[in-house]
Amino acid sequence: MRLVFPSFILLLFSCTPKQDRIIIPAVKSDFYSNALLRIDDDLDGDADNMKLVEQKLYYCELLEWPKTCLAALDETKRQKGMTPQLLDQYVIYYEGHQQWEALLQVIDRWSTQFGIEVSYRKQKIVGLVKTKSVEEALRYLQTYLAGQSENVSNIRFAAANYLELEDTLMASYYLGKLSKFESQNEMVLDVYPYLLFDLGYEKQAFQILETKAEIVPEDYSFHMDLVGRYERAGRTAEARNKLKGFVDQDSVIYRISDLYLRDDLWDSAHHYINVLIERDSLDRDAWFTKAKMYEDRGWLSYSLNYYDHVLYLNPNDSIAMQRTAAVRRKIAYLQRLKFEENQLPLPELKSKRIINNE
Repeated sequence: MRLVFPSFILLLFSCTPKQDRIIIPAVKSDFYSNALLRIDDDLDGDADNMKLVEQKLYYCELLEWPKTCLAALDETKRQKGMTPQLLDQYVIYYEGHQQWEALLQVIDRWSTQFGIEVSYRKQKIVGLVKTKSVEEALRYLQTYLAGQSENVSNIRFAAANYLELEDTLMASYYLGKLSKFESQNEMVLDVYPYLLFDLGYEKQAFQILETKAEIVPEDYSFHMDLVGRYERAGRTAEARNKLKGFVDQDSVIYRISDLYLRDDLWDSAHHYINVLIERDSLDRDAWFTKAKMYEDRGWLSYSLNYYDHVLYLNPNDSIAMQRTAAVRRKIAYLQRLKFEENQLPLPELKSKRIINNE
């Protein structure tokens, strides 16, 4: 048998007596793990040694209950019987390893016997939620909350479990309460606004998302999702303003330009395409977009010039060829209409005769 204890350098004194102090060096990060391994080796040949088992439980607690600790718990229960302290260790172990069925079993079996079932109400609710025992979980959760004050911890607990139970109304109710205490709580920022959208509270949802936008100003994915929501809500000005924080990306500039076009703000849309051209004068897509904008606006001569420039950049650009031909046909058609209009004889205008019957 070999008992394992940490060894420390006991005292180190400074030179000045008035400044004498004890210095205890930190234990290496792997000390407890290695100690636990050595105890397991000893237990392989002496499984009933209660001193080793107790020492193992000590290290298990320090290491937050690795999986190998269950055997020590079982051996302690076999030799000494279940105690409230051992029950608490079982609960911590099963909860930490998400063994929900075992958690519920040990709580149901022993907490009532010791008269401490109240101590494990939260753990039982979590176990019921995790095992998808929805009706029972809801019943226990409602009973628990009815007897508790609405402090932040209980509100947070209620919100998390109602979310997992997919009770969106109750989850929204408690998340709303939680937002008043913890406006930057992850559930409030990452879940609550989308529940509000589903419930029709768009204004409140956007307010929370804007709060998160300030917290994560460089989170491109989040900001693009927010832009999309603004677009779908018809709030193009907010969408454009949000995009302007990411104009270093060409795709964002195209999107800003398109949003300006949706609001018939042609000059602003054109400005952002010019930004791309200034950034890269050989950017085919930017020149093509500019040509298409002029074509759609009816300024065909300018459009034709820009399509020709696209072909100058790449003479084999088949799409630019098609648009160039289409614009030429439009110009020819308009010229023919103008010519025909000029060839039509002007009708002779005669003054209206007034007949006086008197």
